[in-house]
Amino acid sequence: MEKFLGVLFCGGKGTRLGNISEFVSKPMVPIYDKPVFMFGLELLQQSKLISNILILSNKENDSVLKKTGYTTLIQDDKKVRDMYSGWQFIKQQTNTDANGVLVPSDNISNINVDTLIEKFISRKSEFLFSISRKISADKLKQMGNYDPERKSFVYKPKAPLQYGVLAPFIVRNSLKIVSDKKLFENSKSHHVIYNGMWKDIGDIESLADAVAWRRRQLR
Repeated sequence: MEKFLGVLFCGGKGTRLGNISEFVSKPMVPIYDKPVFMFGLELLQQSKLISNILILSNKENDSVLKKTGYTTLIQDDKKVRDMYSGWQFIKQQTNTDANGVLVPSDNISNINVDTLIEKFISRKSEFLFSISRKISADKLKQMGNYDPERKSFVYKPKAPLQYGVLAPFIVRNSLKIVSDKKLFENSKSHHVIYNGMWKDIGDIESLADAVAWRRRQLR
């Protein structure tokens, strides 16, 4: 039976959040009533197919993240540049033989992790990700884009494609990641179309939108 390790990435600094980043670590930025990292953690907690959860942290927020009760690992900033290099770092440090369920700490969605894992298993994928058309053109210019017909990937395009790429990512433990383009365009990489809600806090405007959304949810 295949094993899956849930990984929450909480080592980022959040440079596009202006002065906020100077005083608050990005995963700790509040979304009305709770820090943004909690939304990603809850996605992993809802899974029945993940065997363990690990939080990739940094020196600034590690003590706080330990309060969740999950194992934390302080990243080496010289080795970790993104989620892909972060996953390689985790494999080197932990010697895990599980497949990875990679979740960012600055996104909010209703993506069902177990649905992704089940599709990953049934399709015998090496990498599985979600795509969405419900993303503005301005936001698409700031993120990875994907064309499902041509099976082509482009990052931060000047002329955005119709679909944006969304995590969680499911990645096979044995897969060697050379570049994000080769990863998404691999013949054994598969996508799932997601039509639900998605928020991020990559910039101040997106943060304000996410806070307003959360406030409406609690009324």
